[in-house]
Amino acid sequence: MLARLYRRTASAIAVAALLVVLAGALPLGPVLYRALLVRDALRPADAIVVLGGGVYDVDLPSASTTARLIHGLRLHRRGYAPVVILTGGNPDDPELPEASVMARVAGDLGVSPATLIVERVADRTASQSEAVARIARARGFRTILLVTSAEHSYRSVRVFRKTGLEVVSAPVAPQKLPRLSVVIWPRRIADRLCALQPMAYELGALALYWWRGWL
Repeated sequence: MLARLYRRTASAIAVAALLVVLAGALPLGPVLYRALLVRDALRPADAIVVLGGGVYDVDLPSASTTARLIHGLRLHRRGYAPVVILTGGNPDDPELPEASVMARVAGDLGVSPATLIVERVADRTASQSEAVARIARARGFRTILLVTSAEHSYRSVRVFRKTGLEVVSAPVAPQKLPRLSVVIWPRRIADRLCALQPMAYELGALALYWWRGWL
């Protein structure tokens, strides 16, 4: 009995390990990345909306938030919109809103406070879309450039468009898409497995948003 249980457990572990290795060796990550990426041609809009993606403390945004903020500010600098809306509460620490940290960093970079609209309460994509829609209606904005991470762009665009806003998706994403190739080097396989984490999260979030009727 114990020997049979041991063999079945060992077989299950071996199969799971093989599947993990295949997930990294085969182009599963690049395929999911391409499926989740929504990137529109850039054009002028009424406002640029930057979605928060986490912070470490009052002065340090996460790598994801930093990339989104810099991308949004560059779009503003290039003249795509006169206003930048920073949106993001913090579900883990409501007293440390992501938008406040982004605004502090933007100020340190020389961005005028008059350029920024800071929304500090909404702490998930669905509530951020509602908050930004209220701001847009109050100020007469119709079109926004939406800045977020590449893997988050599919969900965020669908949620924001549901509010009636005209959304131009402008995610943080390289022009060159990841190659659909098979890799055999352990380091490359490990890199691909690490890159699967945010995409796996997005697939779960998409399922939840579909179930809740937010998409």
